[in-house]
Amino acid sequence: MNYIPLISATFFLAAVASFFFRKKTRGLQGAIFIVVFLMALIPIEDISVASYVTIVAGDLSPISLALLTLFLFQNLTGRKLPGKFDEEVARLQIIISVVAIILYPTALGFSAMDIYSHGYYPLVLTPLIVAIFGLSIYRGWYYLGGLIILSWFCYQTGLLSSDNLWDYLMDPLLAIWCLFNFKKAWRWPNPEVGREGLLFLVGAFLIFSVIHAKINPSAFSLYFIKEDGFVEYATFFALIIGLLVCIRRLINIWGRRETRFICTTTILTVFCLFGAGEEISWGQRIFEIESPNFFLAHNKQQETGLHNLVLELEGKEFSVNKIIFGTSLAFGLCIYLFVMTPLYRSKPLVASSFDRLGIPMPRNYHILGYLLIVLIVELMIDSSRRGEVTEFTGVIIFLLNIMHPYNAHIYDKKIYLNQIELSS
Repeated sequence: MNYIPLISATFFLAAVASFFFRKKTRGLQGAIFIVVFLMALIPIEDISVASYVTIVAGDLSPISLALLTLFLFQNLTGRKLPGKFDEEVARLQIIISVVAIILYPTALGFSAMDIYSHGYYPLVLTPLIVAIFGLSIYRGWYYLGGLIILSWFCYQTGLLSSDNLWDYLMDPLLAIWCLFNFKKAWRWPNPEVGREGLLFLVGAFLIFSVIHAKINPSAFSLYFIKEDGFVEYATFFALIIGLLVCIRRLINIWGRRETRFICTTTILTVFCLFGAGEEISWGQRIFEIESPNFFLAHNKQQETGLHNLVLELEGKEFSVNKIIFGTSLAFGLCIYLFVMTPLYRSKPLVASSFDRLGIPMPRNYHILGYLLIVLIVELMIDSSRRGEVTEFTGVIIFLLNIMHPYNAHIYDKKIYLNQIELSS
């Protein structure tokens, strides 16, 4: 019999009781903790209070128990934990709150996608956790990184009765506590942290894509990059964020900039909208809309979308995806990275022209990101569906490219006007 959930519930009750007397002497707090801990284990009509808590609230996650231990240590010893413990708790509260808002409604059947089920076979959840862990260590958030390691260790050793990774990361009581403290904990995300987080996400997914494709190719195709799965919807949301960024810029520059600048930003806006729509077949499966006859006949997946069209010209079949969204897009990216970018950085007149056009130029890490994605996916992933990985990771770099371009000054009206005056 696994007694860990029972001990966890007992510890939770004793810790909470001790917190109610945190303004009293430490000796009294310790005594209350011991008394409640022992009383919670005493059976009343064949069931203890701790057992009742486990039945009603479920098992506590390792993160909940670790936080209770740390809080209890501070209360009973009067010592502050080293580092920025309170700030990291606030970050954890934000993360858990956001995840809870998305996770629990889908688990209760309010969405066609059950995110909770991904915890049973965490092919996708694992790289997400690795990305957060990598960001935590890079930023010096060691408490957050330690909690992630603790949860993963407990999951691998099966300390709880559950075999779902989500139950090791959070529980309803932790989610409620985080949601109640969300307003106080909330801070607008630092753009640098967001950028670094997305880069860690790209790196984690590339690494795990290579591992899954080599170790378990069927799982890679059926679960990791499955249709209507995480990768597809994450690509969609990344493009929606890009769309919102471009729309906001259009609103800010409309009537204030040259027509060519507005046209370029409009093209980027339409590109993001088109990419997002194509990614989910314009909502066809979500809203259960039947494809028109044209797409049933010419779309290789029989979906409403242009990128999977296969057209016949003079007896030959032409794949729109391969010609336009494959070869042409790759050719355009090469010109952008290896022709336009060097000219922009070496020729002031060219740079001024591109700035007037409103073309967001790539930073060095954008260029490196594009190249690594293509090389890793094409050379190390042997799967007919590896293009889904290229799309997902490539769209994230594209999002960073338009949000944090090398020439970000072109969106600052004062700086931009000063540069125009100097160049003229």
